[in-house]
This record gives sequence, C-alpha cells and structure tokens, in this order.
Amino acid sequence: MTYQLERAAIEAYFRAQWGSTTPIGFDGHTFTPVNNSVRLTITSGATRQGSIGRTANRIDHLGLATLQIITEGGKGSAAWRGYAETIMGLFFEKTLTSTGAVITSGADAFVRFSPPELGENRHPYIAADFPDPPFHLTNVIAPFVRYAFR
Repeated sequence: MTYQLERAAIEAYFRAQWGSTTPIGFDGHTFTPVNNSVRLTITSGATRQGSIGRTANRIDHLGLATLQIITEGGKGSAAWRGYAETIMGLFFEKTLTSTGAVITSGADAFVRFSPPELGENRHPYIAADFPDPPFHLTNVIAPFVRYAFR
C-alpha cells in the first residue's frame, strides 16, 4: 500500500461525506480559496512497527489530515464553528478501506482516524484559527494511521 493510495482513500472519503457543502481544495492540487471553502492537506509522518507476525509485520504509517476552513474575514467564529464541528464528526473514530469506504470491522482496515496506536487516542481537534485578510482560516487536524503489511 502506498502514500498515493492513502491520499486517494482519504480524499474519496471526504469528498463523499462533504458533498457540495463547500468547494474543496484537495492535497497539492491548484485551488483558489473562496469564502466558505475547505482545503485538505495530508501530511505523512513517522513509521512504526505495529506488530510482528508469522508471515507479515504490520507497519503503522502515522499522519495528519489538515482541513483548513476558509471563511469571510471579520465575521467571527460563528462563520467557521459549524464547519469545524461537522469535520471533527466526520473523522472521529472512522476506519476506511483502501477505496475510502467506511468500515466497522478491522479486517479490511487501511486508514484509521482517532487511532489507539498513538497511545493517547488523539481525536480531531481545532489547531489554529487566525485572520488572513480577506479570509479567516481555521485548521482542524485529524490524526490517522495507515496500516501496511510486510
């Protein structure tokens, strides 16, 4: 499983769940921010040994999905809080297949948000909000782990 498949699964999930709520700028694609839009950035992090198996070892690829909410500047937190709450709910304890479909069993788990492997059960959270005229930017961070077997 690759970083490209990780990106594709997360983007497919978010696109399906968010729908036409706002325009979406996807990871690394050209995107011109507008009021009431969201930019998704996927940051890959450390790689850890998840388990030692008879035929394959589980490798945990840690990462962060950053969803930057772009709202009109000077409108206060009421402009972005609803979006942030919805996004945090979309990524809270969700497990995805490699196609971005939500699953409830661990058998086909590919990407897991709010992963217990981080030791702290880190859930989605608001990391920053600040003015960037003419916009106001708010970052929601959703920690995840991608599973690979070698």
